[in-house]
Amino acid sequence: MRKTTGIIGIAAVIIVAAGVAAPWYTGQRIEQEFRQGVGQISTSVPTEVTRYDRGWRTSEAVTHTVIDTEDGPFPVDVHHHITHGPWGFGWAHIDSTPELGEHQPTVAHYFGDQPALEATTTVGFDNDVDIDWRSPAFEETKVPEVPGARLAWGGMEGHYRLDDDRTASDVSIPSLNFTSDDATLVLKSLRLESSGAGGPDWPNMDNFWDGRLKTTLGQLHYQNDSEDVALKLGLDGQAQLRDSGDEGLSMTGSWQLSNMLMRSPSLAEPLIINNATQTLLLKGLPRDATRHLLIGLSTLDDSLDEDQVSGQVQQMMTQYLMAVLQGAPTLETTVAGLDTPRGSLEGKLAINLEPGDGSERSPVTSALGRAALTLDMASDRTLLERLVTRSGPNARRPASLLDGLEQEGLLVRDGERYRVDVQMDSRDLRVNGESHPELYMMLPLLLMSLNS
Repeated sequence: MRKTTGIIGIAAVIIVAAGVAAPWYTGQRIEQEFRQGVGQISTSVPTEVTRYDRGWRTSEAVTHTVIDTEDGPFPVDVHHHITHGPWGFGWAHIDSTPELGEHQPTVAHYFGDQPALEATTTVGFDNDVDIDWRSPAFEETKVPEVPGARLAWGGMEGHYRLDDDRTASDVSIPSLNFTSDDATLVLKSLRLESSGAGGPDWPNMDNFWDGRLKTTLGQLHYQNDSEDVALKLGLDGQAQLRDSGDEGLSMTGSWQLSNMLMRSPSLAEPLIINNATQTLLLKGLPRDATRHLLIGLSTLDDSLDEDQVSGQVQQMMTQYLMAVLQGAPTLETTVAGLDTPRGSLEGKLAINLEPGDGSERSPVTSALGRAALTLDMASDRTLLERLVTRSGPNARRPASLLDGLEQEGLLVRDGERYRVDVQMDSRDLRVNGESHPELYMMLPLLLMSLNS
């Protein structure tokens, strides 16, 4: 009995010793991982660990980040309270709160004693990472920098999860309201959801392009009376990029606009859309070119000005388009229920490219010989007249132009609506069942002018 009691005692001591040592050992590993993670972040945003006090059960750390803004560098210190595992939550639990230095009084004007933003990070036993962040709401408050202006914030909540090589995020903003003597900004029910490949190995993983995005916006209303500018709309959209095996990569997207109003001095009259739904499907996108494009877009130099960034993006997109045209992609887009006060429009466009033999010199002109196009569209006459009027300063007689197109057979009248059916292949261009070789011969010249 004494021997058994001794064994139990030794086991108890071992268990207690392990329980005491485990948080200390875990704390060492957490600090290593913490510093490594900050180093990875620093490649895109300058960040460093300025303090790390490691204890047995908990540690305290401070990171310093410098954000480049139009008004100059914006330094942010973030305080991290780290709880070591292994306990029920996993390996580590981190509570992070930013300290904004000289800007803190401005933040306190709106949030009072509450942190403007706080985040909680949990690292599980399978090394999965969950991050929850929130910003508390505040009621309508005066904006000291703008006399007569008031700001109300409905708060924000977000979640991020990394599980192996998959990520998912969700951000929700219930409302934002800003009013001044001559401007108004109202945002309601904004939600952003995304999922896809990610993690430390991105973009070296095989399926790094697999991703989904969904955006929902209940209402956006911006109005500036001094500049005579207004924008109002609701939006519901989603997109997905995935690997379709032998068919290459495919991208699908759909979006719906509601109650859209756009007014500016550059528009002769306000643009109003009651409702519009559009879908897009692209198949046969090249893997290597897509990888190169996505990596390029994600590593743009932040030190460049807006024109330089725009030039780089345009160059990358042009190179990508050339690579796409060398393959055999298909495109299909549908506009369903474009409803405006001037009438409605609906239609479908599909383009298919046959594989080339690789001997073509110009991807754009060779694509014409390999392309098959179909277009089926119908619209109210009043809406077409409005579109023709907006097409240029010389389009002063839209009714005469439409009548001429009808006489040439390029438009078919159906009551107060027009429709057009276009079919093109490598031999002919047919509009509403009639062959138009003269239009077909003009297409290469048009495409070459666009390519130049």
